[in-house]
Amino acid sequence: MSSQLLAISFDSAASPSFTLKAGRPGAKPAAGWGFAWYPMDDGAAVVIKDPNATHETPLTRTLRDWDRFRSCVFLCHTHGAAKRVTQQDTHPFQRSYAGRDWVFAHSGDLDRRLASALPITDPSFEPLGTTDSEHAFCWLLSKVREVGARSLADLGWETLHGWMRELNAFGTASFLLSDGRDVVAYADQAGKRHFHRIRRTPPHATTLLDGERIRLDLGDPYDINRTMAIIAQHPLSKEEGWEPLAHGEMIVARRGVFTWASHHAPGAADGAVSVKAAEGPLFTATVTGGAPAARLEAGPPAAAEVQAREARPARVLDDEEVLREGRVLSVEHETIYRYEEPVERSHHVFRLHPVHDSRQDVLDYQLEISPPGAGRRAEDVFGNQILAFRLDRPYQELWIRATSRVRIRPERVPEPFVRSRIPLVWMPWQRQMMMPYLLPHELPETQLRALSEYAQSFVERNDGDLIETMDDLNQSIHRDYAYVPGATMLETSPFTVFVRREGVCQDFANLFICLAQLLNVPARYRVGYIYTGADYANQIQSEASHAWAEVYLPNVGWRGYDPTNGVHANLDHVRVAHGRNYREATPTSGTLFKGGAGEKLETSVKVELA
Repeated sequence: MSSQLLAISFDSAASPSFTLKAGRPGAKPAAGWGFAWYPMDDGAAVVIKDPNATHETPLTRTLRDWDRFRSCVFLCHTHGAAKRVTQQDTHPFQRSYAGRDWVFAHSGDLDRRLASALPITDPSFEPLGTTDSEHAFCWLLSKVREVGARSLADLGWETLHGWMRELNAFGTASFLLSDGRDVVAYADQAGKRHFHRIRRTPPHATTLLDGERIRLDLGDPYDINRTMAIIAQHPLSKEEGWEPLAHGEMIVARRGVFTWASHHAPGAADGAVSVKAAEGPLFTATVTGGAPAARLEAGPPAAAEVQAREARPARVLDDEEVLREGRVLSVEHETIYRYEEPVERSHHVFRLHPVHDSRQDVLDYQLEISPPGAGRRAEDVFGNQILAFRLDRPYQELWIRATSRVRIRPERVPEPFVRSRIPLVWMPWQRQMMMPYLLPHELPETQLRALSEYAQSFVERNDGDLIETMDDLNQSIHRDYAYVPGATMLETSPFTVFVRREGVCQDFANLFICLAQLLNVPARYRVGYIYTGADYANQIQSEASHAWAEVYLPNVGWRGYDPTNGVHANLDHVRVAHGRNYREATPTSGTLFKGGAGEKLETSVKVELA
């Protein structure tokens, strides 16, 4: 029976239970095994192994019952029944270099010519045993030191893949290698030793994975919300999603995510576009009494702008022109409140006026309200344009219709002078100004600690880089959380969304904001509209107001992240209002002072190219 390899990368420290099995019915029990992990994410690894075990021992019971070896990385190797080897020749192998322990395991056989063809020039990595596997490990480490790398990530994945293919030329080779942060798996190029991989995200349909040689129990109450990347030579369950590695393929996992694969093309980076400043038109707001509806209109644009717009025929811009000139969108937002009993008196606040700044020009804006009442334009504490509206006559239907035409200019985020890293350090006056956006959602401390661990996993995965961490967080919520209308309510907390892994745009924005604030990154809630066009699978988002998050990046400013779609807020997003949470940026709100039983709400939004 051939040896078996298993590796797990969790997003946060976990304590799985391992039970070694005899294998197929009638098969001989495994004649040895070895496990390695990095307690509490230290650079030092713990390796326990028994080269001759054929039955349950105190060590195997430790693997099954001990719940204190919490780690993000686990590696396992089990032998076939034919060999009887020594402790020094038992996998996985461990060596210290560059302030961390490196762990290696191999399934297969390499030619004896390996030692002479690929000699180990650095005596610091002289093998303890006599196996070809340990020689391959020590040769790899000597190559790492030779190029001056101090971690697997420093080395470069293409370089490491080339070295493993070089080793593979001497025989059968499927490798596992880790430095405590990254887990690397390489599948034999002849296909004689297979690897399969799967990424499991909460909520888990089952926490028990029952493989041929190992039973893996992930049911620890502290671990039910963990995401994991598993690499195994044979699938540990019958669930769909196990993907075989191609022959000669190398993959890399870090913090529960497969971050690199040799047989997949890397994603294209976002293109940089320029920002164009513009001055905005003045607005006059009046409410007419006695008319069928109250109407608020934008003042006329400058004559030069009108002439230029009329002289240029309407046309569809191609992608290059859109990136250069921006995009004009028209928005129609209609809201109707109906009541079974008349409302005799009510006060309302409407936040429906789009933002006008250097990135967004409001070309036209109209607001119609029926029945008419008394209104007053103002600016709230967050700088949002609001209309305070009062109705003193009975009504059973309140109708609000806002139409606008907006030009959105491309956003170019300038490269900061210094690449910001987490944790961020704020000057006292900066913290004072940002304090409203640094306080996370009020939740029980235990829930905030769980969310904090989750947030920290993104920091660790991206080596503390602020922008990369925010991008990863944005993409991960889009990838791992299901968009399910009606699954949540306005009061649904970020922790509930984290556990259920489902919700709508406001839930994903709230979760993103909470996680950013737990990392000491200022974040706020943004309400507006999104043009879905033909590029978004979820067209329902354009039928209502949309929500996303904005974070303050040092030396950059506020930048929008849309976790619902996994994109930066840019040419498809019309910004309207922002606040610390939904209630402070909601498009329509109000208080009914008398009457108004049996309320029903209808909302429709239409966003189109103008």
